[in-house]
Amino acid sequence: MTNRSVLGSVVVPLRLVFLMWLFFFFEYNFGYPLSAFGIHPRSLIGLIGIFIAPMLHANIVHLISNTFPLLFLGGVLFYFYPRIAVMVFFRAYLWTNILVWLFARNANHIGASGLVYGIAFFLIFFGLLRRDFMSLVISIITIVLYGGVFYGVLPTDPNISWESHFGGALVGITSAVTFSAKRKVD
Repeated sequence: MTNRSVLGSVVVPLRLVFLMWLFFFFEYNFGYPLSAFGIHPRSLIGLIGIFIAPMLHANIVHLISNTFPLLFLGGVLFYFYPRIAVMVFFRAYLWTNILVWLFARNANHIGASGLVYGIAFFLIFFGLLRRDFMSLVISIITIVLYGGVFYGVLPTDPNISWESHFGGALVGITSAVTFSAKRKVD
């Protein structure tokens, strides 16, 4: 087991949350239309969104609803799986957004929920695939706290990017399968 701390485990998620709040601050207080630079599927301008869409949020409720799960789930990922956490986080961030750009409906997709879903599905399925005690406990806790993610991958509200949720779920499950055979993850 590597030397780790709770505070050190939230550094990466906290940096992203800081950027999310900074982007929101500039958009809300100075009127910069940053949210317009979300993922616009299959468009040249939409490519920018692959990199910045998780930092853009429609309103304060949207921002808060991504902040706490990102800090908690990201912290769990980096605390318990430090050897693979950066790769899982990077995959959930980048590949989810690429899938949205390639396959989503024509809309402006913003927010960090695809990343949240990617991490949540990774934590759930990694535990089920690894079957070691700690990974199973993490899986069960994630299901108890965030079991609603299974419902969130369905198209229920036209104002919510279920495609980001679905893409994150696919990336999380794929990452869990990929890394489940790796011997050292902590």
